[in-house]
Amino acid sequence: MSPASQSANLVSVIEDVEFAATLSSQLGSLSSELLLVPRNGADVAALPFDWTKAKAYYGEYCPLGGGNDCPDGQFDNDCTHFVAHGLSKSSIIVNLPSVTCYNGVCIRVAELAAAFKNAAAKYTNVKKIGDISKTREGDFCFVVSWFGLATDHAMVLADIMGPNGGKVYGHTNPRCGQQVDLTGQTLVIYRIE
Repeated sequence: MSPASQSANLVSVIEDVEFAATLSSQLGSLSSELLLVPRNGADVAALPFDWTKAKAYYGEYCPLGGGNDCPDGQFDNDCTHFVAHGLSKSSIIVNLPSVTCYNGVCIRVAELAAAFKNAAAKYTNVKKIGDISKTREGDFCFVVSWFGLATDHAMVLADIMGPNGGKVYGHTNPRCGQQVDLTGQTLVIYRIE
């Protein structure tokens, strides 16, 4: 197998320029305005993130039929809603989502991904991970090559990702630390430290 065909089978991380273009085509000018923010509206240098609280939420609500703790009873199998609710356990939300659930959390994958992208430019503890081998449990993964499709686009890593995927907490196709095959997919990964 040639090196080119081998790399085509591996997971790849999207380049910043291409990701910005994808978000712009999906969201227009909103792509540069969305941001992860503390629920209380405080202007902070670092987001107040608690992985222990988020992980507890993901562990409780990732099983098949696990739903969520949202009182509206909607979006039970929505990947973005699931990831955003985990963030909300640290009082982190998206500032300007076009649609939210009853609890005020984002339910659109491109909006959540744009909020992470912009947060990496604003906060000292949010960063894009450009090397799959540098991933770890708690990193937030978006499958950019699936944006616009009816499948799981957002997930949280349960371990280090390998060249063909990794163990994740996900919701559309419920996974509780189980392996997901992302062979050939284009990703963007963020970490809140």
